[in-house]
Amino acid sequence: MQFSLMTYTVGPGQPGGLPDVKAMADFAADLGFGALELSAGHLTDMSPADFGAMCADHGLSVSCINGGCPMTSADDAEFQAGVDQAKQYVDWAVAMDCPVIMLLPGPALNEADKERTRHRIAEGLNLVMPHANAAGIAVTLEDFPNPLTPYCSIADLQWMFANVPGLQLTFDNGNWMLGGDDPLTALQTLGDSVANVHVKDWEIDPNGSRKLPDGRPFRGGKHGRGLIEHQPIFAELVKQGYDGWLAFEYEGPEDHCQATREGLAYLQGVLAEVGGS
Repeated sequence: MQFSLMTYTVGPGQPGGLPDVKAMADFAADLGFGALELSAGHLTDMSPADFGAMCADHGLSVSCINGGCPMTSADDAEFQAGVDQAKQYVDWAVAMDCPVIMLLPGPALNEADKERTRHRIAEGLNLVMPHANAAGIAVTLEDFPNPLTPYCSIADLQWMFANVPGLQLTFDNGNWMLGGDDPLTALQTLGDSVANVHVKDWEIDPNGSRKLPDGRPFRGGKHGRGLIEHQPIFAELVKQGYDGWLAFEYEGPEDHCQATREGLAYLQGVLAEVGGS
């Protein structure tokens, strides 16, 4: 397993963030990351092929592309636009020699709309899968931290995998907690579907408005100083034989580049402890 850096973690607008993908690649290479995971919105001033070439020049792979592709609308034209956007990410991945894309099809309008949304998203994903399969690109959903997304819990994702053949999982170690599931249990349950991993941490925020299911207010935190036990998750990944990327993700209020330096050093130590590197 190797570490990848998610571009949004150190992107423009973040505390201490970097101005563009070139600066992100410089930073990632200096810290010893093996890849970048591209948030699609950051590809603004170069082509997908040029982004891939830039990463290669830095000794970096492109581990994943993540991006929005709204597939929840009852309007067929809007729905098709989301499907087409997802197919475009597949084409980008081919141009970048990137093996995985992670799609964000969107939430339901409300709880009553969630079941319709679930089926509409599955319909859209099934239209994307032949294009991705022909290109050799893995399509994933992550356990997204919004209860109105019908892919936020173990049960939600089991339904998606059963109804979209070939769909895989970007396992986000922290987001399961917001959906009311234990991250380790989720990995043990869905490990066969994991094609990509996101690694974050949470911390208690006494003044925060976002809350865990048990009512505790939280925010993004520094790795190893928060609520998530990384060692058992890394150990389970090793046990399962996962050999893909571990994408570093920091969402806290402090300087994101400094938090990345500290967090990567901590996680590298944990991974070494469990024999994953």
